[in-house]
Amino acid sequence: MSGWGPMAAAAGSAGSAGSAGSAGSAGSAGSAGSGAPVVGYDGVMGMPGYSGLVPNTMLANSLVLSRDLLLSGMASLGMTMPDKLRLSSYRDHGDGSGQYAASIEHLQPNVRAALGELEARQGLSVTGRGDGDVELKSTEMLLKLKRPSFDTIKGEQLKLVLSYADLRGERVNEIVSQVVPQTALWAAIAGLTPERHRFTWELLGIGLRLAMVTVMDFKLRMNVPRPTDLSALVQPMILTPGYTAYPSGHATEAYFAAEFLSILAAAILNEDKRSGSATLGDGAQDLPTQLHRAAFRIAENRVVAGLHYPVDSMAGQVLGIVLARWFVSRCCKLQVKPVNRGITFDASAAQANCELSLDVRPEDNALMKFGTPVTGTPTPGSVLSWLWAKAATEVKG
Repeated sequence: MSGWGPMAAAAGSAGSAGSAGSAGSAGSAGSAGSGAPVVGYDGVMGMPGYSGLVPNTMLANSLVLSRDLLLSGMASLGMTMPDKLRLSSYRDHGDGSGQYAASIEHLQPNVRAALGELEARQGLSVTGRGDGDVELKSTEMLLKLKRPSFDTIKGEQLKLVLSYADLRGERVNEIVSQVVPQTALWAAIAGLTPERHRFTWELLGIGLRLAMVTVMDFKLRMNVPRPTDLSALVQPMILTPGYTAYPSGHATEAYFAAEFLSILAAAILNEDKRSGSATLGDGAQDLPTQLHRAAFRIAENRVVAGLHYPVDSMAGQVLGIVLARWFVSRCCKLQVKPVNRGITFDASAAQANCELSLDVRPEDNALMKFGTPVTGTPTPGSVLSWLWAKAATEVKG
């Protein structure tokens, strides 16, 4: 799955270095691994070498010799008889709306990921500096984040980080496993598997890449120091990533995943209700709650680990949800949740001891002000709309 690894790949949380045992959670990434080589292909069929993933000059030489033998005396015949079946996938399959389904289907996943990311970022930009306001914009301002004051983070926020450290002993396994993308957790809640939901994972991976790049832009502009920069008492339990704190990247990505999967399930449920069926069942109503609670836990654990202030997680929550709704608008025209404009989160005006709450959504948080829905959002992209349709079919079963 190209594009996976957002904060984990960029940060590796610096791999949390010695806790590479967390690579054990790469086992959980097995949940994601629709992009991994198929077991049995590796050694038996030589797929990595054939694809160029692993250099294999002996295999290449074997193919050269085999071709010479197979084509002996048939060169002119091969030049005069084109294979119509092979060429059919390269014809223009456009339907006039920019949808080239056959062409998109034949792309490698990593190429689809690159094209999908371009579509997702179309019309989206981050502007401003941390000494003022930093805004996420499209045709209109979507989200404005204000930098927390130094007094806020060095005061009650830092005290909260120190108090959260008491939870490290009981959460150590969770925290280390959550350094990497939390694929196993999302899969457990949403019932996703790499075999049955490979396009869902592919689409989510593109979205998480969008979230990672965007939050890194905010971090650079905000330039808020990490807790360990302010106190020798913090002593994080895993290596502090080599970039700044605000907003939290893990919170941004976790809430992005929670909101995206919730919207996907809600869109399918609405379609089923209109057609007189409900294949997802009543339990689907609980999916958003469970996904957002999981996102809360992931965000909170980064505070427990000593890497973030609670206010970082709050900003990451609203950024992740705004980005998820934007991303869905680039995938389909059906808007279960609107892309709002004029959302603000003012960390400097927040209470000094503000914390992220378990079931508080941005719409219910007094620190976040939502405006009216955005008008004139871009037309869904060809690659993203194709993947959305595939994902919807997978999730619907």
